[in-house]
Amino acid sequence: MKRPTKDELWKAIVEDLFEDFMYHFFEKEAKQIDFERGYTFLDKELNTILPESETRNRRADKLAKVWLKNGEEKWVLIHIEVQGYWDDNFAHRVYSSHYRIRDKYGKPVAVFAIYTDKYPHYHPKEFREECLSTISLLQFPTYKLLDHPPQKNSNNENPFSIVMEVVWYEIMRQNKKITEEEYLEVGKKIVWKLARGGYPREKIHNIMQFTKYYFPFEKSENFIKFEEVINIVLENKKDMGILELVAKYERENIRDEAIEETTKEVTKEVTKEVTKEVTKEVTKEVTKEVTKAMTLNTIKNGLEAGVSLKQLSIITKLSVEELKAIVKEQGWDMDSLNMEK
Repeated sequence: MKRPTKDELWKAIVEDLFEDFMYHFFEKEAKQIDFERGYTFLDKELNTILPESETRNRRADKLAKVWLKNGEEKWVLIHIEVQGYWDDNFAHRVYSSHYRIRDKYGKPVAVFAIYTDKYPHYHPKEFREECLSTISLLQFPTYKLLDHPPQKNSNNENPFSIVMEVVWYEIMRQNKKITEEEYLEVGKKIVWKLARGGYPREKIHNIMQFTKYYFPFEKSENFIKFEEVINIVLENKKDMGILELVAKYERENIRDEAIEETTKEVTKEVTKEVTKEVTKEVTKEVTKEVTKAMTLNTIKNGLEAGVSLKQLSIITKLSVEELKAIVKEQGWDMDSLNMEK
């Protein structure tokens, strides 16, 4: 399956969340920008400034025109290293890009560099060159992701911190510190944290798409599982209330656990050389138990959350009388639950 490259994903997410991006990485400078006045990305201009050979090998670089709160027009050049390798020529490339933009448009240019590579000691912060007492110097603010693990951003309400959490775990994958199965579980938590963050739906959608494609699942089944979680969140954020959202999430978890348990049982039975018919019966019984467990869990959680029997009837596709019978059979305290039709 053809997927967007990391460069393309970075360029897209920076455009979609530019204000959040600036405040996350460079808050001091972002406070000077008048975002209400808008901003313009100048990708075509950036491509014409650089030679074709250099443009083909560019990272996720963006050039934007912004206005400061004092009314001044400024140009912002953002360099993002996402290729995961050590580039000794990076500082010179930043200097060269800065000079060419400054020379062509006659505008002061601010430069910001972000490093999402896996090398702890790779962190260029300036270009410096001397020739017979003549010094060429360009210093620029930087952000090194490896210096900012997710724990440091745990209380960060900026949605771009979630983007960086995804990127962080991709670096951990490159360093072979997590498997894609482990990331699948972490990724699910990231998705649900994003859903609970109270962000506008459009931002949620954009970050979800970045999250979906940035981590390169090698096993298609893991990608499909992750995509299912994202689709559930996007669907529910649009059409469903919180109770149904949580209920569906719980059903998803129970289903995954059931699949895992069923697989274990089947493996045991195959080892014992049981017949296919026995395997079918085992799977059928497990499925019955899982379905029953999901239904009971949804009913109890719904009643405790204050959902009426009529509403639960719609969710579970059971009649009100059947629901009452289940409550009685389970011995739940009917006085403490919402039994109102």
